[in-house]
Amino acid sequence: MDQKRKVNTNFFKKLDRCKRIKKPTLMSPEQFKESILFEDKFLLIVNKSPEIAVEKISPTIITIEDLALSYLALTVKKPFIGIIHRLDRPTSGVLLLAKKPSVLKIMNSQFEKKTIKKIYLALVVGNFALTEGKLSHFFKKDTLQKKAIIYKEQIPGSQEVKLKFKRLHLNENYSLLKVELITGKYHQIRAQLSAIGYPIIGDIHYGALSETWKNPGIGLHASQIHFDHPETNERMIIESTWKLNPFPG
Repeated sequence: MDQKRKVNTNFFKKLDRCKRIKKPTLMSPEQFKESILFEDKFLLIVNKSPEIAVEKISPTIITIEDLALSYLALTVKKPFIGIIHRLDRPTSGVLLLAKKPSVLKIMNSQFEKKTIKKIYLALVVGNFALTEGKLSHFFKKDTLQKKAIIYKEQIPGSQEVKLKFKRLHLNENYSLLKVELITGKYHQIRAQLSAIGYPIIGDIHYGALSETWKNPGIGLHASQIHFDHPETNERMIIESTWKLNPFPG
C-alpha cells in the first residue's frame, strides 16, 4: 500500500530529457480514475494536476470535487466528497478526500492535533545557500490581493508560520528543496521562500518570472502525506511522483 519513491539523484539531468507536459484538459470519470493513488470505503486520495482548483471558486470551472463526485457516481447513488485539506490551484500532488461525513470529521481532528505530516518538493529560483534548516516568520492574509504577507517580527493580527527544509539538488540557477510544513497557512511555502529571496519557479504572484517555467502551474508539488487511517489507525504514507518539463539550466 505504501509505495515510497526516492527523488532521483540525477534530477536535473533527467529533466532535460523530459517531454513537454500539455496543459490539463477536462477529464472524464474514467480518466480521473487514473489519478487515484489510493482508494477504499473511507478515503479517496488523488494526484492533483496543476491548474485544477480543489473546490468551487466559480460556477463555471470544473474542480477536483466535481471530478471526484462524478467518478463516485458511477457506482454510488448518493456520493459524498469531503475536502480534508486543500492545495493551491497551481500546485500539484497528493490530495486527501473523505468519502463519508464521519471520515471527514476524523481526518479534520487529525489536522487539528497535528498528527498529519505533509511533504512538498519546491523548485526555487537561485542557488539555495543552506543545506537544511527551519524558517519562522509571521503571516497575514491580504484578502484583497489574495496574497500572504510575511513579516520578520510579530505585528498585530499576524500569526507565526514555520516550515522545515532540506536542499536536495541544485545547479547554477535553480535549487530543489524538500519542505515539511509545521504550520499550514494560506500560500505559506510560496510566501516564506519568496520572503528569503528564493521564489518558486513560475510563481509570478510571489516574484518569479513566468518565462522561465514551461509547465502548467508552479514548481511546487505535494509529494507525500502521512496520516492515521480513519478506520484501522494504521499509519499510512502516500506518495506521488513529480513529472516535470525541461527548464533552463
